[in-house]
Amino acid sequence: VLDIEPFESRVFSVPLPTIKPLPGVEYWLDLTFVLAEDQRWAEGGHEVAWEQFKLDLAAEDPRLDVAGMAPLTVAGNGGHPVVSGDGFSVQFDLAAGTIESLTADGIELIHSGPRPNFWRAPTDNDRGNDMPERCAPWKAASRSWDLHTQSVERLGPAEVQVSIEGSFPDLDSTNVVTYTVLGSGDIIVESSFVPGGGELPELPRFGMQLEVPGGFETVSWYGRGPHESYWDRKAGARVGLWSGTVDEQFVDYSEPQENGNKTDVRWVSLTNDEGNGLLIVGEPLIAFSVHHYTTEDLETNKHGYEMEYRQDITFNVDMGQTGVGGDNSWGARTHKEYTLWPEPMSYSFRLQPVTRAGAPAKELARQRR
Repeated sequence: VLDIEPFESRVFSVPLPTIKPLPGVEYWLDLTFVLAEDQRWAEGGHEVAWEQFKLDLAAEDPRLDVAGMAPLTVAGNGGHPVVSGDGFSVQFDLAAGTIESLTADGIELIHSGPRPNFWRAPTDNDRGNDMPERCAPWKAASRSWDLHTQSVERLGPAEVQVSIEGSFPDLDSTNVVTYTVLGSGDIIVESSFVPGGGELPELPRFGMQLEVPGGFETVSWYGRGPHESYWDRKAGARVGLWSGTVDEQFVDYSEPQENGNKTDVRWVSLTNDEGNGLLIVGEPLIAFSVHHYTTEDLETNKHGYEMEYRQDITFNVDMGQTGVGGDNSWGARTHKEYTLWPEPMSYSFRLQPVTRAGAPAKELARQRR
């Protein structure tokens, strides 16, 4: 019980247990302040404030043992090579620069993607400051990746790398994506962007988008939550382990727009009722959103009831987005320190199938390259 008068300050000692760090585990001190007794405006136990402190405790992350993994096979010719391992296979579409299909234990986990994505459905604030017009080249770039170099290279018995290089002629910019498939079923995805020399507007987002078949309706993540957060809207979202349905991540604003983003995410999984699904691990952090609506659905409809509910799940995996701003909604731009400017940038993440019979997602996510 904190017996402190208004405007008083006092130093308290908070005893902590002895902690022996485990490999790949983070430790946080969560402080929460709650009412000691009922008040006219809230009952006792109501949380008034909270804060988190990341403790300086760490053990070395466990590493992926590529040398000890099962070997891979590469089959197919032309533009659709198939890389297969123990219990999984991934087929690429070199003409599109994406994964065409990922299956594990006979279950399809990815329909298409990931592909470079620079666009978000404009928010009210975006519309108010003319972002859709100003940043239109990035919308076009998300739909027209002009590929000119594709390669498939075996790096070792249990390691195959597929490299895709493309450009956006209207922007004089390039994007290189590499997929490194490992014998464990892990796929390391790396995306590197280099802008052209001309004058370009800010990027609404820098990330990748993929489609996951419907049925993987449980989303779990370790990052900020449980509600949405953005680069300049993190204060109310605390780091933790969160879980919910895909439908619960949709925020039904009066006019459909970008929504449901999660920031500072270490890992996120989509699983079905049997516990099978897809894990994505940031290297080190990512942002994500999952919806049964496409970006176009969120952008072109004026009301939520007009949108078509789709079976597939649109899965955005981003390095980040420009903040949502909001000093006003009729012209103010996002603050410069929360804006993605056109400069060289890159990020990476790891895809991995998860099964009910295998290790839990949070254990698989601790491994590093």
